[in-house]
This record gives sequence, structure tokens and C-alpha cells, in this order.
Amino acid sequence: MSDYSLPTSIRFCRQISRSAKSNFVPAFSLLPAAKREAMEILYAYTRFTDDLADQPDIDPQSGTIIPASARRKLQKLNQWAAALEATLGSLNGTPPAIAEAEHETAFQALEQQFPGCTGLRILPALKMIVHRFHIPREPLFHLIDGVESDIEPREFQTFEDCADYCHQVATSVGFAALAIWGTTEPLFSTPVVRAAKACGIAFQWTNILRDLAEDYGNNRIYLSQNELQRYGLTANQFGSLLDRKSWNEQKKKPIDKIDHKKLSEYDQYAFHEMVRRMEEFEEKWNKLLQIQFERCEIYYTNAAPLYELISRDSRRVYGLMWSRYYSLFRKIQRKPLQIVYGRVRLPFFQKLRLLLFWKFFPSKKLQR
Repeated sequence: MSDYSLPTSIRFCRQISRSAKSNFVPAFSLLPAAKREAMEILYAYTRFTDDLADQPDIDPQSGTIIPASARRKLQKLNQWAAALEATLGSLNGTPPAIAEAEHETAFQALEQQFPGCTGLRILPALKMIVHRFHIPREPLFHLIDGVESDIEPREFQTFEDCADYCHQVATSVGFAALAIWGTTEPLFSTPVVRAAKACGIAFQWTNILRDLAEDYGNNRIYLSQNELQRYGLTANQFGSLLDRKSWNEQKKKPIDKIDHKKLSEYDQYAFHEMVRRMEEFEEKWNKLLQIQFERCEIYYTNAAPLYELISRDSRRVYGLMWSRYYSLFRKIQRKPLQIVYGRVRLPFFQKLRLLLFWKFFPSKKLQR
């Protein structure tokens, strides 16, 4: 049986958090100790939940990796939701099955009920911070719902549909984090909710733009179908834009360097037709992305006031997160085609510079 004592659970969460390559984790160092520990625990929960939809299974006898089917992924998420409900209680008012006095024994019983669920070791620490910081339970369950929606390939008909998804996987975590940081207005007051929702979409939309090619390879298109259609891009054409190999090959063959004498009349026609289509697609692509950039810019603007609604001892963590994501967004915006070739990242020294700035020279307000 695993050790489900609170100190062991906290160490396990810290290990997950500090081994992750995330834009969020470095910012936790700007928090007071108790809040830093709570954010590491919250991050471990979100990381494990998110990974359930992507990680394969491992054969316990041979140790070989087994690709997880959609049915198996759904089963694991349902088990995880059931374990969370046993720990915190359900949203409809059912009390938690695990009482404080017997929580170690009860978690060991859950281990027998859900064998192989390593995430159970996160739950004692998660329960502790939910009680200590009065974290609402709804966002924790909403995250599971959002991850579940990613199991099967899906399409979003409108941007509003995708915005709902962003709230499930990003804004939900934001409200849990705000409960830890503390706010100058009630957590679910109008100004906090408005800015938190804008932040969730701004951050998640930046991730979506950054990962367009990778997500398409996993049968996920987060751009809305009606906007693709508005600019004359079918799903197949959109895929051809994100086919990095063929795109690179076409870009290496400028018209003025082709020996047309060696091409037959048909080949010349086919080549010029291919170039025309690529240029046409690129023009449509740029128009489509411009709409995404303009919209995302508005959400960053609307998310900035959240900085002044956060408790003073926690503002810097949000300032660093906002600045890093906005810098990443601006890098994508300056050279949109780079997202076709691979994941866009901020250079190490730029990330270090932002960390040092918010550590020693925090701003009074967020500025673009």
C-alpha cells in the first residue's frame, strides 16, 4: 500500500510541479511559502488531470506501453472524478467519503478500487488546500469535464463554443488559483469574474495558436469552423497549411529558380498551379490569423485589471504569468508562419529577464 500521509502527498505534488516545463511554475517562487506550496499542489492536480487524456497505459507485467483507447481514457477520467468526489464531496451536496480521522486508510481503500491510479497520492494534499484556502470545488470538476471533451476528435462551430472549452480547462484553474492568492473583491464578484474569464481565454488561446500544427496532428482543430469557412479554408486545406514538411519543400522551390526547359508543358502548368494555390492559401491563412490576433489582444486588455484585484502579496505571480504569455503571443503575432514550422517558445534569457523584473521591480499595473 502507498503512503497517503499529508507530508508524503505534499512532496509528491512538489516533485510533479518542479519537474514540469511550464510557463506557470517559475512564477510560484514569487509567492509566500504557504501559497507557493498550495500552487504546487494545485498544479500537480491540473497536470495529472490533463495528462490522463494523453498518456498511454503500461502493462503491469511486461512494462510495455499500450496505447490507450478513447474508452479507456474515459474510464480513467471517470475513476479520477469518482476519487475526487470521494475526497471532496460531490457538487450536488453529497459529503466526502474520506473523513479527516481515517483519510490514510480510506485512500488505501481507493487504491484497491482504482488500481494503477498514481494520482491518488495528490488528493490528501489537494483536500488540505481546498479547506485551507476555501477553493470552490466546481472548477476542479470542470477541468475534468474539459479534458474529457478532448478525448474524441471534435470541431467547434463558433468561437463561442471554443470559449466555453477555454473556461473549462483554463478559467476553472484560474478561479482555484485566485482562491489561493486572495482577491480584494469577492471571488465571484462581477469585476473578478469578468477579468478572470478574459484571462482564461487569452492564455488558452495563446496556447491554441502556438500548438495549431501539433493539435492538428492529433485530430484537434480549435479554430471555429464558421471562421475557417468565412475565409475559404476547408479542414483539408487547413491541414495542408500545417503540413510542415510539404510546406518547407514548396518554399524551397521559388519560381525564378526552376529550370522550366526541363519541365513538360503539363509539369509547368501543375507547378504554377501548385504555387498559386499555396499563395492563395497563405493569403487566406494570414487573414484568418489576423482575426485571432485582434480578438486575443482584446482579451489580454480585459485580463489586465485582474492584477489590481489580487491580494498584494500575490500580484507579482499573476504579473509574471500575464507578461510571459503576452510576450509569447506577441512573438507569434509578429511572425505568424512560424507556428507552421513548430512550437514557438520564448528564449531562456527573455524568460529570466521577466522573472527578475517581477521579483525586484514589480509594476503598479499591467501594461502591454
